[in-house]
Amino acid sequence: MSTEIRSAREAMTIFKILGIKEITTERQRKNGTQVFELPIHQMWQTLSPKPLRFATYKSGYVRNISEGNASCYQINKTKKVSTRTSGYAYDTIERILIHSWEDRLIYLAKFIIKNYYQKPTYLMNDYVVKCLREAYHKYNKTGLPWGDSVVHEPYISKATLDGCDIQVIINGHRYNLS
Repeated sequence: MSTEIRSAREAMTIFKILGIKEITTERQRKNGTQVFELPIHQMWQTLSPKPLRFATYKSGYVRNISEGNASCYQINKTKKVSTRTSGYAYDTIERILIHSWEDRLIYLAKFIIKNYYQKPTYLMNDYVVKCLREAYHKYNKTGLPWGDSVVHEPYISKATLDGCDIQVIINGHRYNLS
């Protein structure tokens, strides 16, 4: 039995439970854009953590707009379209736009849960943590941005996670987020 996220209200409740904040500016709100920031940070070669951010647009696009990206990228579903021009036939990829505000919010909630909360996205082994600590100390003369103590969690393989369900109970209703 799987309970889907079916409304914008349920999506916003899931965001609140997961610590996902809406950080939309007044100008963005006037344009029909909503921006959300996850409590998860990405770290690249610069060794400075950048928050994960996603935006939904009135035009129907849903994008990852995190600071660490070279540019924002669309996360809408795609479809293959065959095109003919001047006797040449080729296939192109088009984004499937989500025109309803509620549907965009539901799509974003499902995307975030699927890609950032159902699997161990940011596990690092001891060697990687040691290298990061040394590099960060070399350039910044301080400890790691998240502190020098590392919580060691056992590695969970994808095979182990495939059989697991993530369950959240909201106002007495149980939601399976798998």
